[in-house]
Amino acid sequence: MRSSREPPALSGQLRMAAVGGLDAAQVVDALKDIDEARSWLDAQEAKVVTRALDLQTEQTRHDPRDRGFEKTLTASEIGAALHVPERTAGFLVEHSTLLTRYCLATLEALEAGKLTKRHAWAVVEEATSIPDTNPTVTADYEARLIKTASQTTVAKFRQQANRLRETLHPEAITTRHRKAVKERGVFLTPSYDGMAWLEAYLPVDQAAGIYHRLDTAARALQGPDEPRTLTQLRADVLADVLTSAGTTGHMSTNSDGTTIGAITADGAGEPDGLDSPDGTHRVSGPGGLAGRGGAAVYWGVQAKVFVTVPVMTLLGGDAPGELEGYGPIDPETARKLAGHAPSFTRILTHPFTGARLGADARTYRVPQDLKDAVRVRDRTCRHPGCNRLAVFCELDHTKPWSQGGTTSYGNLVALCKRHHKLKSEGYWQYRQPEPGMIIAISPAGETYLTRPDPPPAPPPDIPPPF
Repeated sequence: MRSSREPPALSGQLRMAAVGGLDAAQVVDALKDIDEARSWLDAQEAKVVTRALDLQTEQTRHDPRDRGFEKTLTASEIGAALHVPERTAGFLVEHSTLLTRYCLATLEALEAGKLTKRHAWAVVEEATSIPDTNPTVTADYEARLIKTASQTTVAKFRQQANRLRETLHPEAITTRHRKAVKERGVFLTPSYDGMAWLEAYLPVDQAAGIYHRLDTAARALQGPDEPRTLTQLRADVLADVLTSAGTTGHMSTNSDGTTIGAITADGAGEPDGLDSPDGTHRVSGPGGLAGRGGAAVYWGVQAKVFVTVPVMTLLGGDAPGELEGYGPIDPETARKLAGHAPSFTRILTHPFTGARLGADARTYRVPQDLKDAVRVRDRTCRHPGCNRLAVFCELDHTKPWSQGGTTSYGNLVALCKRHHKLKSEGYWQYRQPEPGMIIAISPAGETYLTRPDPPPAPPPDIPPPF
């Protein structure tokens, strides 16, 4: 406990106007100010945590028994003081020391309120993932990461940072992928209350395919009489596939008493709750209905996943492709998915400009190739801060069809059902001054500008056309 005569490390006053007297604009301004103040405090926390580690390291010089346990001891001290698990405290120590010792520009941006703590930590993780072979390259990378992180959500930032990393990493992605594949494996970690974590480290094309198949099957099971959450349904589908007779139609019972069936016969259609253009297939067969409340069971489903491939890569070039929701993939995997995987939709890009090859439509109904092009461009719902994948979103005309808006690449936007409804009800407004550039206007009159992620860059050794 601190002595009453000991001066506080943190001093000063921060006051706020009466919340009840704030109007809509002042509320938004107050939230921004609070966010900046929180970022400043997080920067000070990182400095103090690093200081705690330094003091512990100094202490180990006098007691050889503690050498090698500096971070562990510091984490235990911080965990107790802040009432957080030691593992959480350990992450705090690790990220704080990286931030204050190796990413000073990021620390400065955090202290100035330009980044949140989660953004700063993401920058640190990305910046330290490139081998420190060229300080100039890593410094430039950090500067560009900071600029990107200050303009988007953490999830979208990580995807953009991953692509930026590919342009600066000194080692080719094909070489790194071959090394990483050797580390693949499945791991079981026991947990409490009769539970455990099952983890798989796999090539991204396999992992994404497995997840999307689980997700689509789980969504097909949703319904008004289905009590399980989407997360629980994914887990139950996974368990059924790996522990039952699979596609033989065997019915298995989960630990909570619910029943899942694996259906054999093929069929066509679209699962309930998904927007019609997602390309999934409903499967029916013997057994028909299963689960609590008679929820329909589907198996053999395939989700549509987009893979963007530069034309020259398809012809044997070495430019990375891109997998929706993940980021850059090595050329060999991109070619395999583009040519031989029926559950992946190929989107070709121009070898010089990187632009996606597609066409506009002049009728109200959106043709499938245009739906795909817009969803690939937007990646997620374009409402500020929403990360729902575009493949599960609805397409909407930014300028309504009834007011002369066209069904075109530059007038369509992906919005999830929630934000589509908010737009339709007149709460939020959206404009698209150029294809993919979305201006969202909030009920309080705040304006948010978002741009689509850029397509994969063309290979550097191909000169632009004259």
